[in-house]
Amino acid sequence: MLSLLLLALAATAAAQNLQNTSQTARAPTPRREQFRVIYEWNAIDFQWASPEEREAYLNTSRYIPRNVLISGINFYGENLFLTLPRMLEGVPATLATIPVRQVDTAPKLSPFPSWSANTLGDCAALQFVQNVEIDRNGIMWILDNGRIGTLTQNPDTKCPPSIVMIDLKTGKNEMERIPLPTETVNASTSYLNDLVVDNRDGDYAYITDNSAVDPGIIVFRRSDKKSWKIRDSKSMLSVSDAAVFRINGTTINLPVNIDGIALGPQFLTEEGYVDRTVYFTPLSSFHLYAVNASILRNESLSSTGDGAIRQYIKDLGTKPSQTDGMKMDSTGTLFFGLIGNSTIAEWNTTTDFRVGQRTIARDPNYIQWVDRFTFDDSGNIYVVINRLYNFIKNQVSLDEVNYRILKSHTGTKSYIFSPDVTPVAPSPHGAATAPAVCASLLLLAFAHLFA
Repeated sequence: MLSLLLLALAATAAAQNLQNTSQTARAPTPRREQFRVIYEWNAIDFQWASPEEREAYLNTSRYIPRNVLISGINFYGENLFLTLPRMLEGVPATLATIPVRQVDTAPKLSPFPSWSANTLGDCAALQFVQNVEIDRNGIMWILDNGRIGTLTQNPDTKCPPSIVMIDLKTGKNEMERIPLPTETVNASTSYLNDLVVDNRDGDYAYITDNSAVDPGIIVFRRSDKKSWKIRDSKSMLSVSDAAVFRINGTTINLPVNIDGIALGPQFLTEEGYVDRTVYFTPLSSFHLYAVNASILRNESLSSTGDGAIRQYIKDLGTKPSQTDGMKMDSTGTLFFGLIGNSTIAEWNTTTDFRVGQRTIARDPNYIQWVDRFTFDDSGNIYVVINRLYNFIKNQVSLDEVNYRILKSHTGTKSYIFSPDVTPVAPSPHGAATAPAVCASLLLLAFAHLFA
């Protein structure tokens, strides 16, 4: 019966504007299947080798059920990959899988790639995975913060922040670890939060670091394993009037910097080269920002300090509430949560953000803190609901459902599979002379029109 539970408003409500402003002409929005719950848990449990092993973990506080939170989600093959950041003690694995095809409403998680690859305190193993992405070549990109116990009085910084790669196509699940340099990240303060992958010109990742001390977007190039950080205090810092979250009678103050990130489809610039738009938002902000990927790829801008890219950043406008996770599909539609409104929303990026946001699901009982999204290869979108506000306030009750995964059919895939565009001129590889993003968004609209 659980799988039949419908959460969204009716199809007519899916067309509702999120803001009370007049709307200009725009592309029609497709009908969306209503979201439904496919998985839910009071507490997360695992596939143990034996009941005795589970008991041993419980007795030694290596497994504390109320301290295990689902944050990120991704899809590959027959599995959904879930991230379990080690913010508190008692999290036995930080990356795990469940089946895509539902066989149980509260399945036990299987540590990935293995139990040993999640060994706490072993810097060759996964320590603190916040999010992962899987690119079009079947490579899993894992953000491993290294530092564990981030919500405790004494976080452990033994292991360095790293990007870990796994080639899922081989089935061997061998990990390649690339520690990030100290000039890019600080093991004591950096927090690698989310990423998007751009499979062009040697494969890039754009990563949000919502460090309270030095926030920014980290650019990592896989071809030579080089990385740098781009900073802009105006667009990447939390805003005090957006730091208070109110969800179902619970209030929490969270001044968190740059958080969610998404990557738009390829488009052809006026100069004839291919570019993409990177969208981002601080958790504690009502604004959505955009910048061209070519700007982030300009490594020289990382050494010129705060504000070096400010002239290239576009403030697209405000949202009715704060956003944690967001995800772009292959056609250029952005899906995102509105935390204070218990809402899942979408925006066709060829339209004006200020009037183009649309509610596709709203339910204060089931949509309590929207975290990450993913797409499968059959046109379905999945979203994690994790009641993060209760977790941070140490108010998790094992008598209630705390974690849900919702599913809806959109008929599209992840941005990873957006169509390639053929350049007519060499790419500037991040030259600072790239066109302003406002012009790029207009060009993106034409790219969609003629795709």
